[in-house]
Amino acid sequence: MTEQGRPGQREQFLDGAVQHVLRDGIGTLSLRPVAAALGTSDRMLLYYFGSRDALLTAILDRVGAILMSGLTTSQPQGRVQPDRLLAAMWTLAADPVSEPILRLYLEILGLASARREPFASAAAQVGAEWLGWAQNRVDVEPECRKDTAAGVLAVFDGLLMMRYGIGADESDGAARWAVRHAAGEKGGS
Repeated sequence: MTEQGRPGQREQFLDGAVQHVLRDGIGTLSLRPVAAALGTSDRMLLYYFGSRDALLTAILDRVGAILMSGLTTSQPQGRVQPDRLLAAMWTLAADPVSEPILRLYLEILGLASARREPFASAAAQVGAEWLGWAQNRVDVEPECRKDTAAGVLAVFDGLLMMRYGIGADESDGAARWAVRHAAGEKGGS
């Protein structure tokens, strides 16, 4: 949709809506609470976005971009061994600033697992972007990059679920274990 109304207003509404879902979640998003949080009406959101689904898609696109930006800026440059990639990704997870976005990411994955749209499409898009990014970062033989990258992402997602479900101490211990095993070390702790 082209910008109508006040210049920049759609972008301001989108920024505010992203902050709203980072604070309150996205699974039960409806226009009235978002509009109230933004100090506007649901009709104004419809004017700028066209529909609830269009607003939701714009939010999911923005969240995906934020996730990729966080991953990209927090990582070492060039190709790295899988254990170093996982360790660097886990550093991002331990950053309190990243917590709301990573919690929202897990919520989106949960909604996607129930085949709810547009969450399933957004999760597939973000997953494909992360996989491509990880494939370009992991330092293994070219024929092993896709599987290795997928493995690193699977471990990261599992560690996130553990962090927000069980606790930081347990997930940090599991991350240390996973990094050691990805590096080829043995041992239980």
